[in-house]
Amino acid sequence: MNLMKGRLITALIPALLGVCAAFTPGSAKAQLMVQMKLQKTHYLAYEPMRATVTINNRSGHDVVLGGPRNSSWLSFDVYRDGQLLSPRSSGGARFSPVLLASGKSVVKTVDIAQIYPLSDYGSYAISAAAYFPPLKKYFSSPRQRANVTDSRAFWKQSVGVSRGRFKLASFREFSLHEHRDSNSSAIYVRLREVKGTRVYCTFSLGRFINVRKPQATVDSENRLHVMHMISPNIYSHSRVSSDGHFLGNDYYRAVANNRPTLTINTGGGVKVVGGIAYNPDKKQTAENRTHSAAELPPGLSPR
Repeated sequence: MNLMKGRLITALIPALLGVCAAFTPGSAKAQLMVQMKLQKTHYLAYEPMRATVTINNRSGHDVVLGGPRNSSWLSFDVYRDGQLLSPRSSGGARFSPVLLASGKSVVKTVDIAQIYPLSDYGSYAISAAAYFPPLKKYFSSPRQRANVTDSRAFWKQSVGVSRGRFKLASFREFSLHEHRDSNSSAIYVRLREVKGTRVYCTFSLGRFINVRKPQATVDSENRLHVMHMISPNIYSHSRVSSDGHFLGNDYYRAVANNRPTLTINTGGGVKVVGGIAYNPDKKQTAENRTHSAAELPPGLSPR
């Protein structure tokens, strides 16, 4: 019996040594590959900054990703002009443990602006780090750079909003901003408190061609309506709620001198007069092409 046990142990030694070798410090570089990609490089202050993080398990073994002492296994290092920033709350965002099979990847999309204060102007360097429990070590992605700036509002309007049990009124301000990137310009909407510092949202309404001045108004339900040109003769009519939610948009095509415009009826409703309805997903015979997704607001792409 002892002889059989000895032979079994002798047979297992190479396998055990192989497992140990897989987790030795000398092979640490091969365990996890972490990549992070930002949607773009230039951001408007208070705009979401979404990062897509991909973690690939190259250890040769299935691994449960979990942070030390019940902390998050995925974290970020954020530097502003060379200074390391602290997250808004202690510990930052938390990600539940996940089983990552050998050779497989897990992808997480994170709004870093929800975790770190990124509203100040400046240059940011950001990297993601994933914790590898067998080695008790974090593996980091290469740093990505992002620039945060702001632009003066070219249109503003305040609205009254009643909320809560006692219908207490507060005042919020819609504003429109033009933000120029290296290749194009976009029109942004921001909603903030009139008295106070809270910013409810800042997001893009899509590509903007500053040939025609945008139209903007608020209807009887305090919804913002914006009509702006996204390409020659093509206009977008966007709607935003008083809570800062994007309510969708429609597209119109100018015909001759008949451009789409916003009008307000006697009941306070907003409608579009002029132009013809346009479907960016459908090939237009006059242009013999479809418009690209770059001309649409973020989150809207041809189906």
